[in-house]
Amino acid sequence: MQGIVKLLLATGPPPSSSKSGPPTFKLVPVFAFAMIDEDKFGNGIGWDANGILLSLLGKYSFDERRRQMGIGIDDVFLFSSNVTKFVPRFMADGMGLGKRPEDFIGGSTKMPEFTMIGASEKAMVARGGSGGIAIWTRLEKDIRPAAYRKKDSM
Repeated sequence: MQGIVKLLLATGPPPSSSKSGPPTFKLVPVFAFAMIDEDKFGNGIGWDANGILLSLLGKYSFDERRRQMGIGIDDVFLFSSNVTKFVPRFMADGMGLGKRPEDFIGGSTKMPEFTMIGASEKAMVARGGSGGIAIWTRLEKDIRPAAYRKKDSM
């Protein structure tokens, strides 16, 4: 699925063994989006499609057989301005900024990833790396200018 989607509902990680019952879907209180095109994945948060506070952008890999998408983070944007060079080293290391899939092999951390459960022209359902489930709906508006300053910066 390529395009731009808005996060509608999410469960968070599954309950621990001390809790019982299935996870509960909750409305997401912020505007959260994801963008997928031929070679880039972006996501971020803001107050609406015109006011994006924080967005991340990078290359991704997709294992079609397992339906898993590994996400690389190459750039960080605040209010659509690229601030990657100002990200403190401890934060860059913690989020895997600039790392490629092969950089995670044999390490103590793994590449951020999610598993596609289902997708259509209108919606997408995915399970995150921590086990939570998210339901996304397609946005018609191209929010890349609000998230990444220029459409051509992609």
